[in-house]
Amino acid sequence: MSEFYDDYTSNARHRHYQKTGYHGKGAAIYGSGKMDGEKMTFNKHDANERYRALLILKDLIGASRDLALRDKSCYSDDEFLYRFLFARKFNVTEAFQLLINYQLYRQKNHDILQRLCVLDDTIQMALRDGFPGVLKNRDRRGRKVLVFFASNWDYTQYSLLTVYRAMLLTLEKLIENKQNQANGFVVIVDWTNFTLKQSAHLNPKILKLMIEGLQDSFPVRFKGVHFIGQPWFVEAALSVIKPFLNSKTRERIKLHGSNLSTLHEAVARDILPPELCGEGPQFNPLTWYHILLESSQMNAPPPHYCITQTIPYSKSPPIINANITKGSCNNNNNNNTSDDEMLVKSSKAQQYKGIAKCNNLINDSANNTLLNFSE
Repeated sequence: MSEFYDDYTSNARHRHYQKTGYHGKGAAIYGSGKMDGEKMTFNKHDANERYRALLILKDLIGASRDLALRDKSCYSDDEFLYRFLFARKFNVTEAFQLLINYQLYRQKNHDILQRLCVLDDTIQMALRDGFPGVLKNRDRRGRKVLVFFASNWDYTQYSLLTVYRAMLLTLEKLIENKQNQANGFVVIVDWTNFTLKQSAHLNPKILKLMIEGLQDSFPVRFKGVHFIGQPWFVEAALSVIKPFLNSKTRERIKLHGSNLSTLHEAVARDILPPELCGEGPQFNPLTWYHILLESSQMNAPPPHYCITQTIPYSKSPPIINANITKGSCNNNNNNNTSDDEMLVKSSKAQQYKGIAKCNNLINDSANNTLLNFSE
């Protein structure tokens, strides 16, 4: 960053400010956006302000000497750059640093990000177990809700790293929608019936890797993380990783224990599944899994500067109708194992045939219209 600012402080900045009408020093008004020294923040609700912020971010990329941005091909991809601006509330300086962090994270963790695609066998297993699940409806503030039923984790078939990879794949798909970029996400983790044996596979190195990626490197906003039914050993693990969390993240992690009424104060019952004592549709992990499958074959391959990959295949998966109940309001396990779950637990599941058409697509707008942005 310091190399960049030394360079940009001179000709590049002066040239850009001349084009956009800024001629002063120090604090200045930039439309309705404010610029205080190097800190530039714009109004995300104003299309002109958003575009001005985009132009400045492009100038920063063009003038940067940072090795993370030696490949500047993302410069011309406006939709990709807007992800970083939304993630930092159109503070251009912070968005630029987040972009650098994102590229550095990709380069540093190239091995674990290889074949990050829904066609990866272990990622499929995680998604089919609901890691993560995505609820159909948004909450009252327009945020998408991700759910995890921790007791369903079969650590003998896929690792915590695979769960993380499946989450990155999910998030990158979801932030293609600008409303998700702007309003962010809520995460609910149900730890009911999560065992001490399962907790032994919560690898500290992977947990730290997840924090580094999701908190500091990925263009996404987590507005709340809610734990319910957490046993003492999960709280102990949380106390170990808390030093790696920034103050804002720590404030947004809420521990509800068995008191679901406090969860319902944060996330309305009408969108939650019955498994969380809600009034919404029953949770089915295959819904989101099938959406990703279908999308992977319909959309163009993602640019190389994104973390996901598109891998074409000749065989397609069968339509599988499953009605899997995960957990209960009384914290009891459902001991009946469905045929679909048995397929997931098979380490060498056969290649699927035919893409499933999912009628319950996530209620997102596929276009770039900005609707109901929350603060």
